[in-house]
Amino acid sequence: MAYKNKYPYIFVHGMMGWGEKEKMYAAMPYWGMVCGNQMKQLRADGIEAYAQKVSPVGSAWDRACELYAELKGTTVDYGLAHSREKGHNRFGRKCEGLVKDWGEPMADGGIKKIHLLGHSFGGATMRMLVSLLEFGSEEERAATPAGELSPLFEGGHGEWVKSLTSISAPHDGTTFTHAFPKLMVGVTYGVLALGSVIGNTGANSVYDFHMEQWGLTEVPGNLTYARNMFNIKAIRKIVKSKDNVFADLRIDQAMDMNRDIKTSPNVYYFSLAGNGTKPVGDGTYVRDKIMIFAFIPFAKVMGRFPLQNINGAEITEEWRPNDGLVSLESARYPHLEPHCVYEEVKDKPLKKGIWHVLPDAVADHGTVIGGSITYLGPGKSKPYKDTYNYWINQLENLPD
Repeated sequence: MAYKNKYPYIFVHGMMGWGEKEKMYAAMPYWGMVCGNQMKQLRADGIEAYAQKVSPVGSAWDRACELYAELKGTTVDYGLAHSREKGHNRFGRKCEGLVKDWGEPMADGGIKKIHLLGHSFGGATMRMLVSLLEFGSEEERAATPAGELSPLFEGGHGEWVKSLTSISAPHDGTTFTHAFPKLMVGVTYGVLALGSVIGNTGANSVYDFHMEQWGLTEVPGNLTYARNMFNIKAIRKIVKSKDNVFADLRIDQAMDMNRDIKTSPNVYYFSLAGNGTKPVGDGTYVRDKIMIFAFIPFAKVMGRFPLQNINGAEITEEWRPNDGLVSLESARYPHLEPHCVYEEVKDKPLKKGIWHVLPDAVADHGTVIGGSITYLGPGKSKPYKDTYNYWINQLENLPD
């Protein structure tokens, strides 16, 4: 197919998500869900788009390293300094490369760029990737011998990304992890234990936990079966290291991470937040009719979360509206970074290095990726497919 868009669109899934390479995607596409395979729909319209795979339980740092390797076609390098600090292997799997000429010169004199769109924790993954591309890592440059440093940690490559769009992303963490602390502990150990089983059998081609740097899973097709199953030592190590998605979703850890992640002056930033709740008049929020059943219990507790300060994040009543998993206030933009209201500037030349906050969507956490037939947002009701086509058309018109 001859694509009409200049740069490919890379879609990044959130926690416990999956990509096109997994057999699960054929049964239930992460991007599209009950609305159909969004990638196929976009390609049918002449748009080059891919649903990329990274670890469903990895930290923002580890997932960013995986995303870089998957796109560029290298062995995953988690960084010497980072790997030593967290206690896992430095190198992961060898990746084929989805956009092998990414960052290379093009015939028109420019370089091959990509557009990034990420749902939920895919937002933190993309932000980490862009920050590393632009600024690199001082710790990795200091620790890594000459000639061994991954280009990801060099810095100076921010222009490889044209735009970044976050969708219902917990930029400042989410009150969900604090509202259900015991549940989160159980879920963390349970999910990692499940991963140790699936990740060492033929089922890993259906759903890939992608945690071989910890010795917990194997690359699909390379099976060890019982060797790593229920590896309690590895599971405890992952939990203690806080190098996982469950830890990164906490507000205190997210705020620490935000102090390290910087916006690139070469990239256009956009965010779309969803809200599936309504006020009840006493400062608390309950689910609205748009919210599907699975999110209702979480939305209720988050809608009355106690007001407090968590590691510099002032949890006010503005944090109570939510989409069932992510607080509306956290999804709008990282509060340590510059931002503006998209509707107020959309008819003017847009600026790079600043978050353009789109109108809040009337949607729960799943609706924005096709969890229901109609997606309400941004600003007005649109069929799910039309909404994404509309937004990609806006991104295509961004000036170089």
